[in-house]
Amino acid sequence: MSAITKGRCPSVRSIALFLSAVFAGPFSAAAVILLSGGLTNTPSSHGLMLSFTTTSPNFYTLQTSPDLRHWTNCQSGTPGNGTLETVTITNAISGSQGFYRLLIQKPTSLALPPNLAFAILGYSCGGIQEKVSAGFNPTNGYLTGVVNLSTACSGSGRGAHATTHTASAVVTWDLAGNVISATPLTNGVVVSPTTPADGLGDVIFNAGAVAFLVVPVPTTPTGVTAVQSGDQFQISWKPSVANPATVTSSTVTATPVNSTASILTTTVIGSATTGVISSLQPQTTYQITVVSTTIGGSSPASIPISVTTVPATIPPSAPTGVSANWANPNADPGPNTLVAIWLAANPGNSPVDQYLVTITASDTAGTLTQTISGTTLIAYFNVDSNPSWSVTVRAHNAAGWGPVSAAIALGGL
Repeated sequence: MSAITKGRCPSVRSIALFLSAVFAGPFSAAAVILLSGGLTNTPSSHGLMLSFTTTSPNFYTLQTSPDLRHWTNCQSGTPGNGTLETVTITNAISGSQGFYRLLIQKPTSLALPPNLAFAILGYSCGGIQEKVSAGFNPTNGYLTGVVNLSTACSGSGRGAHATTHTASAVVTWDLAGNVISATPLTNGVVVSPTTPADGLGDVIFNAGAVAFLVVPVPTTPTGVTAVQSGDQFQISWKPSVANPATVTSSTVTATPVNSTASILTTTVIGSATTGVISSLQPQTTYQITVVSTTIGGSSPASIPISVTTVPATIPPSAPTGVSANWANPNADPGPNTLVAIWLAANPGNSPVDQYLVTITASDTAGTLTQTISGTTLIAYFNVDSNPSWSVTVRAHNAAGWGPVSAAIALGGL
């Protein structure tokens, strides 16, 4: 058993401890509520002693909150190794109300992908074994380590012995555990020492032959704003983690209020703090939220902001890139399928809901039209391929019909 004494958590009168869910409800003064059989507590003259059994390679962090929404760490985190951990909170039963929880994270292992491992080692006899030791480079802050590779190849012929092939590489990872670079090491090269933490809550610990990366779960994004441009919201927000580089993606959701319009969502990859929501319906109020994600987990949704779109006043532009071809260009003149294709029109300030495609024959075959969904950019006509055909397209939204595209001609067969 190892013991950790911490007094940085604010004093509390009511304490909630849990592993997988937040318990919200009335607590009596000086009450201790355990929501997991794996947690025990012992009051003492020095405060409250909280104990929990750890499991490798999980990472355990005790946190406190005054309101079950904003959490801060009481200790720097403990890699699981099968031992019983004890955390002492001084003056835990006096002062203002508050809550505790035990956060358990599954770390990401740092390794070389099999293709890179083979490229460096040059052999793979029944698999390549990796032994990794890593930390944060104190010079540039990257995750850096040494990966030792080995594989055992059986010999051929009577009395042949197995041969073990080995190689090593210096590897750099990003804060999602992806390899940035891998350089073979020559014998005798010493890699500079690395640190187990970067001072921003990101931790690397080495257990046996594996290095593990732990990144904090983001807190609630703040400062969300949305500005309408055409049929889109340009959305921005403020980073919700101490180290923005740990964010692997952010998901923006626009939910219509008192409307049958569709819920709109977009996911921004990486640590960007801006995104675009498209296909907004006119005169509709949307509630917009942002959720940020690291390899440690996803943040709570930001506090919703409400934005109402303007009435539709701008029709779509004329479609561009209109072209046409015969589905069977090697057929003799006669029945065939004319295929019309175009690029999406600029939607104005409401989504394109339909396209009107018109084809006109150079002889007495006349004019044919089709109305196509606003998300479809292709139309088919079963016609006689003997005459030439002229093709035009125009787009429609809630403000009305836009201009007709330039006509293109498709010659007869």
